[in-house]
Amino acid sequence: MDARIIELLVTVVVAVLSSNGLWTLIQSLSKQKSATDRMLLGLGHAEIFYFAERYIRRGGITMTELQDLEHYLYSPYAEMGGNGSAEEVVKRCNSLPIIDEAEAERRDALFRKGEPAKN
Repeated sequence: MDARIIELLVTVVVAVLSSNGLWTLIQSLSKQKSATDRMLLGLGHAEIFYFAERYIRRGGITMTELQDLEHYLYSPYAEMGGNGSAEEVVKRCNSLPIIDEAEAERRDALFRKGEPAKN
């Protein structure tokens, strides 16, 4: 009988310790995920603004650029809880004229030379 009681007590103690250890691990992973989420939101925000400013400065956007901006950057950013400032620049990109790749390259080359893009 004493061996069964000791075995039961050991089982209970191990279960309690394991659950506390598991809880600590879960909290640690939650904090890490939170930092990771914040980092991803920050990177997403920076990328959205980098590309949006380029397209706005250029005065036009290709269909592929617009789809990539919305699908690969803005949608996941918004789903993660990103703020409205990125939404505003994406809206501005949606109102830009759609241009082809050659025109986009021509306008980018003018900008690199310091000349304004002539529409």
